[in-house]
Amino acid sequence: MDGDAPRRVLVLSAPVGEGHVAAARALAARMRELWPAAEVHEVESASGGRRGGVRDAVLRRSYAATMRWAPGLYGLGYDLLVRHPRFAALCKRVAAARLGRSLAPLLREEHPDLVVSTYPMISGGLAWLRRRGQLPARSVAVVTDVAVHPFWVWADVDETWTLLPASRAQAAGLVPEAEVRVAPAAVDRRFHPGDRAATRRALGLPEAAFVVLVTGGSLAFGGMEGVVDAVLAGGAGEGPPVEAVVLCGRNERLRVRLAARGAPGLSALGWTDRVPELITAADLVLTTAGGMIASESLAVGTPVLFANPVPGHGRAGARMTEEAGLALVCPRPADVTAAVRRLRADPEGRAELSRRAREFSRRTLDAELEELARRL
Repeated sequence: MDGDAPRRVLVLSAPVGEGHVAAARALAARMRELWPAAEVHEVESASGGRRGGVRDAVLRRSYAATMRWAPGLYGLGYDLLVRHPRFAALCKRVAAARLGRSLAPLLREEHPDLVVSTYPMISGGLAWLRRRGQLPARSVAVVTDVAVHPFWVWADVDETWTLLPASRAQAAGLVPEAEVRVAPAAVDRRFHPGDRAATRRALGLPEAAFVVLVTGGSLAFGGMEGVVDAVLAGGAGEGPPVEAVVLCGRNERLRVRLAARGAPGLSALGWTDRVPELITAADLVLTTAGGMIASESLAVGTPVLFANPVPGHGRAGARMTEEAGLALVCPRPADVTAAVRRLRADPEGRAELSRRAREFSRRTLDAELEELARRL
């Protein structure tokens, strides 16, 4: 393995939400374990510099504001890209040139032999550099969403990793000349099947309850309070009590509002590093965002339910994940209540969803990276 390992690796992401960064960190950690002699450098910035610059701040805040206050606008932009290839091609050319120029100094300084990107526009910058002979390293674009939009796929990137066969077909349809593979999700090693009862005891959660972990991503968007009400309504009637544990992420206002309710069976958590344990403890993970939390839940083997997923990649990815038999999609609050009630009363149905999740996660990221090393 040492003979096949790269010497210098650059892992690139951008702090737009936390999913892209989480995937990059998971990849870098695995690479350091597999290739101990390699220098693995992570850069979490859309400008190719240190995280926290002006460009990153503008990108992060504009994304957060759009998803919180005008998600339909984001969905409209997504649909324009997907449905109008010429418009998408123009946007890609402009973005790739801008990102490519920003990344060029970093690439000259690092001179890596492998570059991995988990953010679509950065992947475009790498493609722009390759076309101009400024990227001799092998390049890999890692798609962190099930749904693949045009910015994820670039002909001049050596490999594009997608999550499902349907994702691969979608990517190949967008850019037929691209080299596209189906690869395991890039999730932290801490996300794996565990002892649910023991984990609940460690977290102080009731062992007999039907625990639903509710999340809207790091920004907690997607009408979270209505979703929480729908989850709690699913506890009516016979059966174990429903315990809703809400991950409020960086949305402190949401956490305060939920905590002020003082409702039985409702816990509101701020930013926490115990997400792997919470997913292990849950009977069901309900997300309005999709992306990384769904992949992490599948890696643990916990069933996933998409509740009123956000427009754009959220809805598209939720639909594709459901079609693959890996999740359920609930467009309305009433659907959430019905699904919680049904799954609460159907342990065999939950077990089947867990089995499919474990099968999906059976192939390891380590194996994919070992194969990548042989292709260098």
